[in-house]
Amino acid sequence: MGKVSVVGVDDGHYAIKVVLENGTTFSVPSRGRAGRHMISWQSDEAGLYKTEEGHDFTVHEHLEGTDDTRFADYPRSPLNRVLVHHALRKAGLSGKDVSIATGLPVSYYYLADGQRNDALIHAKQENLRKKVSSGGQPMANIVKNVVTTEAIAAYFDQLIDMDGSPSEQFETLNDSVVGVIDIGGKTTDCAVIFPGGQQVNTERSGSNDVGVLSLYSAIESRLRSQFDLDNVPPRIIEHAIKTGTVKLSGQVEDVRELLVREKENLAEQIMAGVRTKIGSGKDLDSVLFVGGGAIVMEDQLKKYFPHHRFAKQPEFANARGMFKIAKYVFGNEGE
Repeated sequence: MGKVSVVGVDDGHYAIKVVLENGTTFSVPSRGRAGRHMISWQSDEAGLYKTEEGHDFTVHEHLEGTDDTRFADYPRSPLNRVLVHHALRKAGLSGKDVSIATGLPVSYYYLADGQRNDALIHAKQENLRKKVSSGGQPMANIVKNVVTTEAIAAYFDQLIDMDGSPSEQFETLNDSVVGVIDIGGKTTDCAVIFPGGQQVNTERSGSNDVGVLSLYSAIESRLRSQFDLDNVPPRIIEHAIKTGTVKLSGQVEDVRELLVREKENLAEQIMAGVRTKIGSGKDLDSVLFVGGGAIVMEDQLKKYFPHHRFAKQPEFANARGMFKIAKYVFGNEGE
């Protein structure tokens, strides 16, 4: 075995976020579909995968009709395994030995009684031990997989820097009760973390099944209705969210009002779930927003907690935290 690279892999329902040891980040859309659905003029079969069990998958950022990742067994599914390997490939790790840290939502990682869900954690590790191939091309060799908790990993990211030294906000966070709200693709995770960062208030932590993918679905529906569309590819929705416009029949259409309305609706849905976990949050020293939703709906989310904090590059906060946990907490331990 050669040099083992430590990698943070936030294997989410919307995108797989990867963080390398040098701090380089990658975000690869979680868009895969069972079967072979592309023809390429190249011979390397990029985007075409076969699992150890013999199942074919196609992965591509512009692929339409992709399999919905919002199902309970996603963390231990062949689809998840293929998407993780595709992201590692995009990150330049083909043929390399890697020690990764992945994540589970809070309510998946912990059982109702606060105990770790070891059965699911081990199933997730076992899933990524199985092989994936792509036309004879080298794949990353996962030699170790530490499964962490989303939201809590993002909090850990705020405590230490990439080199393992305490961050600028370490003293403040370490002495505070912090609420973490992680808005991902399928879920919104909440965690209330006590000073020192070693204990979590399980009664005020958990997950709700609403996330950014709900916004995508709502926008798709509104665009179909407003412009009489029979097909709304993901790239059109993403462009709308980024720019407030869509290009249809060669004409640019302004959809900013539509977007604001749908973002407000989703933010209220998310906060309704958050309030069932952490309440008003007035007793917390700060509330940290992370995840892709923290970018998309920052303006809508700010008003709910005046003592809010937004992580730098919030979409990568979990992946950075996972890297740091793998490197500095579990670096010398086995799975």
